[in-house]
Amino acid sequence: MNIKNLKPQKVWEYFERICQIPHISLHTDEITQYLKTELERLGYSPYVDKANNIFVTKPAYAGYEKLPTVLLQGHSDMVGSKDPLSKHDFLKHPIQTMIDKGWIYANKTTLGADNGIAVAIIMAIFADRSLKHGPLEALITADEEIGMVGIQAFDMNKIHAKYMINLDNEDDKEVCIGCPGNIDIEAELFFKRETKKKPDTSNLRIEVIDGIGGHSGQTIGQKRINAIKEIFNVLTFIHNEYPILLISVDKSGVAKNNIPYECAADINVNNKDITKIKEIVAHEWKMIQEEYHLEKNIKIICKPSQTKLLPISPKNSDLIIGVYAGVPNGVQTFNWKYNVPETSSNLGLIETKTHSIWAKFMVRSSYDQAQKRYANRIKTLFNSVGGKAKQTAFVSGWLPKENKLADIYENFYKKIFKREAKQVLINGGVEPAFVLSKKPDMLGISIGPLMQEVHTKNERLNVESTQKIYNLLVKFLPTLK
Repeated sequence: MNIKNLKPQKVWEYFERICQIPHISLHTDEITQYLKTELERLGYSPYVDKANNIFVTKPAYAGYEKLPTVLLQGHSDMVGSKDPLSKHDFLKHPIQTMIDKGWIYANKTTLGADNGIAVAIIMAIFADRSLKHGPLEALITADEEIGMVGIQAFDMNKIHAKYMINLDNEDDKEVCIGCPGNIDIEAELFFKRETKKKPDTSNLRIEVIDGIGGHSGQTIGQKRINAIKEIFNVLTFIHNEYPILLISVDKSGVAKNNIPYECAADINVNNKDITKIKEIVAHEWKMIQEEYHLEKNIKIICKPSQTKLLPISPKNSDLIIGVYAGVPNGVQTFNWKYNVPETSSNLGLIETKTHSIWAKFMVRSSYDQAQKRYANRIKTLFNSVGGKAKQTAFVSGWLPKENKLADIYENFYKKIFKREAKQVLINGGVEPAFVLSKKPDMLGISIGPLMQEVHTKNERLNVESTQKIYNLLVKFLPTLK
């Protein structure tokens, strides 16, 4: 079946068109131009700023002019993650969509339903002049996936809505009323290389491959391997028993808000220790398989290295291995009221440069002070040993509180489906966190269709759930007072 033949047809037509246009973060010019042109074709006058944010208004249906203005919101960029064997180029190739048993997914890549389906729903609502609703505003932002960069550049004075409905949540049975903010940190540790390779030594390559990865918000509380952290865990196991020198760590990670699913490091070791080192690596792989039940395919491999680089000095090797192994990663605190990780950090990117090992972290928390606390731990750890760490972004957390809009939506949902939509605090960031911090008198919620494994090659979107959310939303809008 062709996606464009699914119901509601306009939603799926727009989603399929969006999938044809490359639109990973920092590369949204083409998708922005398409959306602008399409909105103009529909008779609107969209405003597009220098950050590729799109803002557009739709007048109320006749007789509904006195209803409060509602802002519909989503983001146009996506995370580009793929199977290591895939030849897909996110800057050139369209997403290859497929349907199986009621789910839309892509061919060995992320689907981009996060958040392309929100954009498709907004476009479908603006395309349909027969829908009854009050005045609408729509804000489609760019570069959300790299720290809400787009929305932070948007002129908030353009927004006049009383209510905000964000479409970036991933479960149709929920209404999100809070989420963490985030602090991004860039850090690096510097090194000097040896002038020559020592005799009776060899270079080995340790690889962590075929992890499942995942969204560093939604899946951070699950037992998923951070491949970068696991590389350094393995190196500490080896280094506690035998002398090793670090040579390099492969460039790894898709984005700072994605749990890395593969990483590799080259090391220099004494020839007499190679057999025992291979045994340590094999033992760690066995223990990982027993402990991490979700990681069905993960492998930890030790093999000869082909690198031509010289080893890093013993002092610098010890320091780099120790700091990256010890830096906070994963869930730090848990919110038992909402049964969700509350504060977390993710070592999302790493790269060996000429004279340093560079990395990028994302710290999340609903509480701003908690974000700062754990960000300071990371910065202090690097700075105190002669490294360098700096904060590159900050978004305030969205704390759950009494929310009239959420209550109205929950009651409407119950009327339609005979069950409540659960009000939730999530651990992934959504843009009401930023908008509501700038517009404290506005009420906001985040809703959306059921998605699974976002930010991974296994991302999928539920067809029936998408239909449910669209139909619910268009029925809900004219009831708002």
